[in-house]
Amino acid sequence: MSLNIIKLAVGVESLLHLQQRQEIRLANYKDSDRKVYRVLTRNTPKRAEEIIKYGGSLYWVVKGYILVRQKIVSIEVNENNDGNRRCAIYLEPKLVGVVSKRTRPFQGWRYLNDSNAPPDLPEGFDSENNMQSELALELKELGLL
Repeated sequence: MSLNIIKLAVGVESLLHLQQRQEIRLANYKDSDRKVYRVLTRNTPKRAEEIIKYGGSLYWVVKGYILVRQKIVSIEVNENNDGNRRCAIYLEPKLVGVVSKRTRPFQGWRYLNDSNAPPDLPEGFDSENNMQSELALELKELGLL
């Protein structure tokens, strides 16, 4: 049973927006040997070894819904030029669509057990997860999507 992380995609309006932001950051990332996306956080997960060992993922929350995940490749502690320590979570670039699941807002990241994680969609993103409008979110809350 794998252990995952859940994180808010702050300022992200849609899955397309998340994908575009990640592509820009990946293109600007200086470590050319790695074809992975990097997320920096202040705190290092105490259960990092367990996340890596059992193939955990980072689940992204967009506009209050868990919509996609990315497999976690590694978790490392880095130090910047000012001597401040940061945790770097390296992710595979591929976004895997999941069945959307409503979640409350929170700060930072949280652990997510497999039993609470939404299942993957059968074939990529479905139309409900690709909708970008406020109307789509309202329809989802009303149970119409």
